[in-house]
Amino acid sequence: MNMPVAAALLGLAVSLWFGIAAVRELKRDTPGHSFNAAMIHVAMVAMLAPFCLIVIVAYWNR
Repeated sequence: MNMPVAAALLGLAVSLWFGIAAVRELKRDTPGHSFNAAMIHVAMVAMLAPFCLIVIVAYWNR
């Protein structure tokens, strides 16, 4: 395993963690800062997770 794959795996793990926390916050359905932050976290996960998967596929056997 090389550095880009390790960084992508770490990014994917952190993205998954924040995504799960954001979905839990959105299920509470209470207005406020936490709800708005959760919506932003979901958008960030939607952008970061595919990029991490692309990096893992591209650099896996290098």
